[in-house]
Amino acid sequence: MQLESSKKEISTEILLAREERKRLALIYNFLSYDLSKHELLEQAAVIALTNREKLVLDHLNRLYYTVEEQETVEKIRHEIKCTQRFMKVVNRAKDEKAALTFSERRMVQEIIKFVVAQARLYNQV
Repeated sequence: MQLESSKKEISTEILLAREERKRLALIYNFLSYDLSKHELLEQAAVIALTNREKLVLDHLNRLYYTVEEQETVEKIRHEIKCTQRFMKVVNRAKDEKAALTFSERRMVQEIIKFVVAQARLYNQV
């Protein structure tokens, strides 16, 4: 719950930030909270698997729904890897934007759009 409230606070700041460097720092923080959430849910999934808690796994499966048929833990680990990649490229953009490749700059634009959309959702709730 604390992670989600922190993400909500940061989301407001993201929407208000106009300076790109500050916005990238806020986006990086938002993604780090998101990563922490995924890691906690991964631990919950492992414990649920160990204890054969079908109800918990069903809830996590709904949260991490994909078209592909994968184990819940694998879906969560995929989200963790994606978030880590996002954080890595955002951190590079924050520190050395001129050194980014075209693909990385494009990726940063898409990450910004994604996080801004998430921030808007957090501010609606």
